[in-house]
Amino acid sequence: MKYKIVNRPFVKQDVSDAVKYYKQISPQLAKKFLERVKEARDFIAENPFADDIMYKNIRVRLIKKFPYQIHYLIDEHQKRIIVLAIVFAKRKNLDFSQ
Repeated sequence: MKYKIVNRPFVKQDVSDAVKYYKQISPQLAKKFLERVKEARDFIAENPFADDIMYKNIRVRLIKKFPYQIHYLIDEHQKRIIVLAIVFAKRKNLDFSQ
């Protein structure tokens, strides 16, 4: 069963920041990044339990060919995925309490 994906407020900004960075290198690279994000989100929607819990019930999905991760929670009762952040893999001290 496919789960609905819901983004937390900062996810849009996370993606926008990454796209701006990749556009400076190459517009095609920015486009490829967005394709890989969509691919990862589609996979999560179809297979929400495929990724291991990394901390505090938060699962992490790596984005293929890019050093970014999708951090998400599963709301089993409402059949939805809550995307907390899409972050550069080296980022430290993430706080999802907001």
